[in-house]
Amino acid sequence: MLSFRPARITDVPYVQRGEEAYIRQWEPAHEERWREDFDRHLARWLEHFERLTIAEFDGESVGYSLWLPEAGSAELCTLGVSEAWRGKGVGAALLQRYIADARQEGYLRLKLSVRPDNPARRLYERAGFEPQGSDALGYRQYELRID
Repeated sequence: MLSFRPARITDVPYVQRGEEAYIRQWEPAHEERWREDFDRHLARWLEHFERLTIAEFDGESVGYSLWLPEAGSAELCTLGVSEAWRGKGVGAALLQRYIADARQEGYLRLKLSVRPDNPARRLYERAGFEPQGSDALGYRQYELRID
């Protein structure tokens, strides 16, 4: 059964592997820079560690998400699902967990960015996130307003 828990420090290597796999698959031109900036990424994860969620199935880590407060909204920084678990609802469940957690903390505007060629874009749109344009790097910006 799929369950969620707060991250533990021992989960950091799992998250790192997931982020590296994403960069290799979707942004290979940025892999070297991502590695050079790893200390900055790690600091961000640790600074917002209470918002890093791990999805597990029978004790096995199968996904993760991290969000943080950003200018009055809750911004999803990353959502990753282990390759063997993609297409099985883990990403959708993590997304719903992010929405619920942000709502519980009082956020009514939720944001995220995604590459236009990333299939997760459809997941976000199905959840009600609406396109808000693109940033300077070409990432599509999405927003969900909670009433």
